Amino acid sequence: MRITFVYPDLATDDPTYTGYFHHGIASLSAVLKKAGHRTSLIQLLKKISEEEFQEKVKALNPDLIGFSSTAHVFPFVKKYAKAAKKVTSAPIICGGVHPTVCPEEVIKDESIDMICRGEGDLAMVELCQKMESGQPIENVKNIWLKKGERIFRNELRALITNLDELPFPDREIYDYPLLNLEKRGIGTFMFSRGCPYQCTFCCESTLRKLYSNSQYYHRTRSPRTVIAEIKETVKKYPFIKFVRFDDDLLFVRKDWVKEFVPLYKKEINLPFSSDIRVNLMTENLLSLLKEAGGYLLRIGVESGDDFILKEVLNKGITVEQIKKAFKTARQKGFKTQAYNMVGLPGEGPKEILETIKLNAEINPNLSVVSIFYPYKGTFLYELCVQKRYLKEEDAEVPQNYYSYSVLSLPTIGREQISFFFHYFHLLKKFYSFLFKIPFSRPLVFLADKILSFRYAPELINAIFNPLRVMKRKVFKILKKEVKQDTEAISK
Repeated sequence: MRITFVYPDLATDDPTYTGYFHHGIASLSAVLKKAGHRTSLIQLLKKISEEEFQEKVKALNPDLIGFSSTAHVFPFVKKYAKAAKKVTSAPIICGGVHPTVCPEEVIKDESIDMICRGEGDLAMVELCQKMESGQPIENVKNIWLKKGERIFRNELRALITNLDELPFPDREIYDYPLLNLEKRGIGTFMFSRGCPYQCTFCCESTLRKLYSNSQYYHRTRSPRTVIAEIKETVKKYPFIKFVRFDDDLLFVRKDWVKEFVPLYKKEINLPFSSDIRVNLMTENLLSLLKEAGGYLLRIGVESGDDFILKEVLNKGITVEQIKKAFKTARQKGFKTQAYNMVGLPGEGPKEILETIKLNAEINPNLSVVSIFYPYKGTFLYELCVQKRYLKEEDAEVPQNYYSYSVLSLPTIGREQISFFFHYFHLLKKFYSFLFKIPFSRPLVFLADKILSFRYAPELINAIFNPLRVMKRKVFKILKKEVKQDTEAISK
């Protein structure tokens, strides 16, 4: 069979963006190729017309079209699935986290014939084998199928407990050397699935409950298999000079780390970056990771307020732990990246300013900030619906979590949330400056009061917007003068 995957990779409007390596699609492609099928990929890096998309579909002539969907891109999935239906008789299946968590919403779309819930590796192979041989497909586990007016809602099969049994992800389905990180020499890898923690903004706890063998929800490939995949990839793509681990929790098991470190150091020996939780950042673990070649740690800070961390996010960490973790990372020679959110339930200007001030204090090499969105299937989504923070008229999903807040919070207005999001980095620098001044406490107190004022965003924008316009005009004039000088020299 010919299977075409469609990946709406539309998380950014950056014109230089060339795409991300989607591990799920790569894994599905690998198992399907191993089973004798042919796969292809349409990676949408920007919004294209229906006609353009239809031409791509017709050129590939698939027997099955598989869309991968998150909540943010589902509107585009519906649009392009409808367009595909006009030019092909191939059935359309939609998989990913959104159809897994919201199956009824996805299966009711008239252009989607099937959905795949949960892990698709074994389900897709079974489905394609049966379709190719003409066998009935109504009872394939993990698959929901529409047939006339009836929907076959099949149960989920057990989790794959031994990830080593799966083939290495198929990187050839992508324009791999041209991807956004890979073109900079960074190879992206993922060797684990699941997460044992229960943060309220994440759907992992909901996903875990779907499986009969949920005690195995967090699984990791063996260190030797990890090394084998990296070696094979680097040999095939020698431009890779850095390794990026995309796992939520690759270094959670001490025995796994102790086996991994000497193998990686001996056989790979490339600098690597990884995500890590604050509560795991012991001196011993960081020493081991540094010894293996670790150079950058991406850390979920989320908030600088203990109440928000504990009572709202259920992170299981404190502000003091965050400070200690970043200090330890710096002492061990790591660069750090902090993930933050603004616009959380229960959060007002005071709490957001605490997050900004915490970032100024821990001083990560890069602070990343996003606007909170309540994903379906999470505890915070249910809370927002119950408290009427999320209203029906605001239910439209933004294209990404850098767009705008959809919540009507009693503690802070949307304009203020947008203000703190857009000025996060500038305010971080501002507070960093204040902290260096002797007897800065009164100044920090005054800054907090001013920035917490409801109309502060309008006042500050009124000051800065004319400066931005002037800056653009100056740069335009300078650019024109440089161009004229260049032309004169060339003559």
